[in-house]
Amino acid sequence: MHLLAGGRFDLSLHSLTGALALLLMAVHAIWATLVLWRHHKSELEQFHRLSLIVWIFWLIPYGTGVVLNSGLLK
Repeated sequence: MHLLAGGRFDLSLHSLTGALALLLMAVHAIWATLVLWRHHKSELEQFHRLSLIVWIFWLIPYGTGVVLNSGLLK
């Protein structure tokens, strides 16, 4: 992304949580595929909890990106 923006890469809360969120979303997609394929009721119930955790964690890099790029911290 830093190449598209024409800047240099900075290791920040936004970049670290963004990378971790992408990894969690990949694991989440694999887990969703397995849960739908196996049709176990207990896995379906646990899947919704995992989905909520992944979604809430994704809000961290989303929120930091909004705040950092909005000019509020200048």
